[in-house]
Formats: sequence, C-alpha cells, structure tokens
Amino acid sequence: MTISTTLWFVYRGMIYCGIAGLLLTAIPHLRLHKRALQLYWLTNLLVMSVWYVSQFSAQNWLVTSAPLRWVIALWLNTNMAYVAAGMSFLLISLLLRLFRRKLRNLFWRKPNAWLIPFAGILSVLGVYEAMSPPQLRHFDVYLEQLPPALEGMKIAQITDSHVGDFVSSAELASAVNRLNAEKPDLLVMTGDLLDDERQLDSAFAALASTNAPLGVVAVLGNHEKYQGLPAILQKYNNAETSDQIRLLVDERMNLSYRGTEFQIVGVDYPILPDSRRKLAETAKLEYLQSSAKKAFRDVTREQWILCLTHHPDFFDLAAANQTSFSLAGHTHGGQALPLGYTVGRLWSDYLKGWFQRQQSQMYVSVGMGHVWPYRLGVPTEIVTFTLHPKIYPK
Repeated sequence: MTISTTLWFVYRGMIYCGIAGLLLTAIPHLRLHKRALQLYWLTNLLVMSVWYVSQFSAQNWLVTSAPLRWVIALWLNTNMAYVAAGMSFLLISLLLRLFRRKLRNLFWRKPNAWLIPFAGILSVLGVYEAMSPPQLRHFDVYLEQLPPALEGMKIAQITDSHVGDFVSSAELASAVNRLNAEKPDLLVMTGDLLDDERQLDSAFAALASTNAPLGVVAVLGNHEKYQGLPAILQKYNNAETSDQIRLLVDERMNLSYRGTEFQIVGVDYPILPDSRRKLAETAKLEYLQSSAKKAFRDVTREQWILCLTHHPDFFDLAAANQTSFSLAGHTHGGQALPLGYTVGRLWSDYLKGWFQRQQSQMYVSVGMGHVWPYRLGVPTEIVTFTLHPKIYPK
C-alpha cells in the first residue's frame, strides 16, 4: 500500500510528460535541437523523480516547500498543454494537407516558436488560479419548506479540499478560520477531504477548529474510498467520540437550532471501497437508490431535511424524498471553462451552482482543492448559506 493516494496522478503526469517528450523528439516539425532536447529530458527526469519519491517520504516534500510545489505544477501543466496544442497542430496540418493546402506560413514551419510559449502561458494562468486562496462566497437561500424558526441559520460548506500534494492541511485550517469569521452555525464537509494519509491528523485538526455551535457533519467522497478508507473511518470514529465531527454514511441525524429540531441526511459515494473503477450507469443508480432507502428510512417527514452528498447525481432521489436543501461537490466545476462546457456535461447533469426540483434546491460547489493543480475560469471556493423561509405575497 502506498503512503499517498496521489501516486496514481504521478503516473498520469508521467504519461503526459512522456507524450510531450515524444512529440519534441520524434516529430520533425516539433523536434527540439539536440542540446535543448537533452535539457528537456534531464529536467523531465528530475521533476518527475522528485514528485515520485516524495510519495514515499515520511513527510510530504511538496507541502513543506511551496517553490517545489510550484515548479512541479508548472512543469506538469506546461507539458499537458503542449500535448494538447501539439496534437491539435498535427491534426490540423494533416487535414490541410489532405485538402492540398500549402503550408508556407512560418507557424507551420516552426510551430514551437508559438506552441511552447502558448503552453507556458496557459500553465502559468491555470496554476496561479489553482494555487490562489479559495474565494469566500455567500448566498441567502430562500426555501419553501424551511420552518420560520430556522430563519437565519448559517451553514458553511467545504468540499473537495483534497489535502495532499497541492493543498496542505494548513490551507484547510486557513479556510476553516476564514469561515469562523462568518460565525456559521454548522460546518459541513461534503467529501474528498484528503488524498495523503500523512496529513490525516492535521486535516482533522483543521476541521475540528471550527467555531460552529452545531459542529461538523461530513460525508465520504470517492477519494476517501480509493485507498486508506479504514484509517479515515477510524479517525472519524475517534472524532465522533469526542463530539467534534460526525460522519454520515447512508444515515441521518437530528440537530437543534434555537430549540427547533431538523434532520441531516448523509449518503455514501457510489463506488466500491479500494477501487478506482466507476460503476456502470445502472449499477450506480442501484447504489444511489440503495443509499436513499437506507438514509431516509427513519426520517421524520414533518421536520426540515438537509441532505449532504458528494455526488450531485443523488439530487433527484433527495428531492423525491422531500429534502428541502442539498449540498454537493465532486465535479470541481470541470476545473477549466472549456471542460465545463464540453466533456464536463458528460460527468454529471449537475456540474456547478444552483439547481431546483419541485420545492427542493441544491448547490454544487466547485470545491476548495484539487489533485491536479490546474484551474482556469473556475476558481476554488468555500461557501456560506444563510437560510430564509420563502414567503409568497398574499
């Protein structure tokens, strides 16, 4: 068992850097000069080796060294952007040749003069946005089913913090501290808390530093279930014993705000433990339906219901079970605008922001973290919601 669950993403980074290297080595129009090519492969080997070895060190080097984190993030994303730009160049030039167009422009003869700076600029912009502190968003939420006694209750949401190589537990603690200044009544963590078991204690300490009177309520995300789930569950059990943090897995709990009780339902993520393999669509739906059946079994319909789910696709089942308000994450909003408006729509019908089904509302946060350090047009966020009953004019 590896120490860090980000190791799989190290392998993905190696693939991107390897493809970029092959383009720069084997494709005539993209080939670098001998010395530049040697420097590229040397840098590639050094950066990827440091990132790989850091996965097995007692302390995560990327967490203790911000410059190292930036160097690795910039190198990864420059290579990834170059792969996309280089492959696009090859495809377009092939199509133009098929239509017998002569490629005399300097761009077609020496494309690296444009492609490499373009990839570098995209990398800098995306890494800068990813590494910036999360935006603090606030919403006033008007809910048809909210009892008047719960007017003004403030809920803070953190999701997808992904404490690991590129988001540290110290940054999670900073996010909790910023939310503390908003004086929330309840803090919810809607999954993907961390990827690096070495930061398990400090990540839980960060959550426990909340000043919310109703404490912290959390659900599991897919990354907790990828690897190290027993250790994470044990940590949640210990935190629950000390009344700091409560984990809900296909169950509900009662809380009281100013003497009025309400219910929180928390559901599991639809994936098998210790597996990265996504369930088929029918199997995923069956898993979600099973979660709904267990979670809502003992719900009192007369009380107000808040649903916490990592996967936003649970929203339809939450609405069918008379949930007033749902909070979700998981999608990261696509992380980059082009993905959000293209393949992101294939991931989920609920990519980011607000959604409504009958009298039920859901907010899908884009999250405060990431495993792959890149954001473009989808900045990270932490969120607070102040609840109000929706009153129609007579």
